[in-house]
Amino acid sequence: MRLHILLILLALLSAPALSEEKEEITITDEDGRNVAVPMDPDSIICLSPAAAEVIYALGEPARIVAITEDCDMPPALLEKEHIGRSGRDADIERILEQNPDLVIAKTGALFPEEDEKKLVDCGIPVLRYRLLHIDALIPVIKDMGRILGKEDDALEMAGWISGYYDAILDRTKAIPDEDRPSVYFMSMGHFDWTANRDSTGHTRIVEAGGRNIAADLATTVPHVDMEWVIEQNPEIIVYSMSQGQYHGSTPTIEEMEAKRKEIMSLPGFENIDAVKTGRVYITDIKMASGLSELVAMLYYAKWFHPDLFQDIDPRTVHEELLRKYFDMDIDGIYQAYPEAPVELKAG
Repeated sequence: MRLHILLILLALLSAPALSEEKEEITITDEDGRNVAVPMDPDSIICLSPAAAEVIYALGEPARIVAITEDCDMPPALLEKEHIGRSGRDADIERILEQNPDLVIAKTGALFPEEDEKKLVDCGIPVLRYRLLHIDALIPVIKDMGRILGKEDDALEMAGWISGYYDAILDRTKAIPDEDRPSVYFMSMGHFDWTANRDSTGHTRIVEAGGRNIAADLATTVPHVDMEWVIEQNPEIIVYSMSQGQYHGSTPTIEEMEAKRKEIMSLPGFENIDAVKTGRVYITDIKMASGLSELVAMLYYAKWFHPDLFQDIDPRTVHEELLRKYFDMDIDGIYQAYPEAPVELKAG
């Protein structure tokens, strides 16, 4: 009898431990892998800035226990423990010590496969997201909503972003090629790096109603001669300013203005239509991923076709985004220059 009672007591004592095992959900990440992750995780380590943004925007920053230093939007995230500059040099041993419920990293070589294997072998699931375009952003918002138990908030956020994104596509999809301005995109802080049709940069240009002069080049991020750019004579130039080219968390107007003047002063560029008309624009590279990708798309669309987007002010949308999801004021934050489209003189 005593043995029977003892067995019952042991069973009762062990029941809470068994009930603490988290329910799992299968998520298909941006790399197309099906990964089983715990529902409602208590601890997440983010090596993907865009994913960290989404988790914060869903009101769950407390679940993030550590980040890489590139997870700096909103700046409040920088108060978390740092476990490396980026996913490429993340401190795997420290991650293992933390033993988080989930790690979220960037796609491909931006987080080494051997590092992921070390985590997975220890029972730590890894999702991969980079979110370089809105068609990747919307799914991760919904994924995080499911994982964090914030599906209603995620659907609201996805709907708000999709509303603007769909408006861009609806207004530009029927524009014939002859009415699309030719665009040269300067990628990742380089005058001579651009983007072919397989790149996100190309997708952004086309969806905003432009025509990418580098679409048919052989590699995804082609290196081109400046003479080639001059020969192509683009009507618009868009330059993506890298983080190493400014001193703060975002560039100042003066830093972007100086870069714009530098581009317009390149040898032979005085003969390019974009320089003649002043349609040379600077964007902060940070706007190429995460929630601010929406704002970048709106700037592109308004720069390319101001007549079609008179009712939309990208800075006002940016202000709403920062206030709505990050509790931030836009004062002092500038990530595009000039913000307003340059007016073309008649004739």
